[in-house]
Amino acid sequence: MGDEPCRDIPFVQVFRAGGVDPGPALVLIPGGGYDHLSNEREQATVAAYFAEYLKITTFLLSYRLVQPDGTYHYPVPLWDGRRAVRLVRTLSARYGVDPSRIGVFGFSAGGHLAALIAFRPKDDFGFTPGDVIDAADDTVAALGLGYPVISLDPAVVPPSGSVRHLLAGYHGAERAALEQHLSAQTQIGPDAPPVFLFDGLDDRRVSSKNSLLLAQALRDAGVPNDIHLFDHGPHGAGLAMGITGEQAWPELFQRWLRQRGFLP
Repeated sequence: MGDEPCRDIPFVQVFRAGGVDPGPALVLIPGGGYDHLSNEREQATVAAYFAEYLKITTFLLSYRLVQPDGTYHYPVPLWDGRRAVRLVRTLSARYGVDPSRIGVFGFSAGGHLAALIAFRPKDDFGFTPGDVIDAADDTVAALGLGYPVISLDPAVVPPSGSVRHLLAGYHGAERAALEQHLSAQTQIGPDAPPVFLFDGLDDRRVSSKNSLLLAQALRDAGVPNDIHLFDHGPHGAGLAMGITGEQAWPELFQRWLRQRGFLP
């Protein structure tokens, strides 16, 4: 709706990985309840770790956020997430990326966004394609999630700020339909990518019921998954450094990516 950097213009920051080209890539999507981006623990700190230690070129996404007047509510953040995947694939040669090894990783609300992108390829959420990038393949090879928002249905999990912000301005039957339509555990299709997920069972901001719901849905659908539920894990921990138990997730993620052939 304007031209203010950060507010109106989505962008990605690139963290290049060393190693042999072409290599894998991840689009990293921080959380923040859809109305702000979470702190550094879910952004450059994680992107730099993925690039330096996992040797994954990482594209840190800053997507448009819902404003107090409702501007940029659903489906705008999903447009930006979808565009980011297509952009990385379009520019794969420039950045030494193997187009068959592009994944997404999302924290909290960013996990919700990442899951919908991964589970619903080729769904433009009402966006009208405008250029060659919008026509690019948007499938992903792997999905990583940290303490994600999964369901938007208040009858299934306690509602979070993510629901309130993303669906700002929607009411009645239309809102109820979106709560169902945008609950990621109901959107797992036959082409869903393998999923890695970690969460803390004592998360007080986003209920771990979200992760339990997704874990069961993935198993029911036969989608390969690696689920790690830790007794303790505060929301927004990012790499969880110094948090007993949960601090193991980056190493577990790396091991899983190797088992899946995403990493050599």
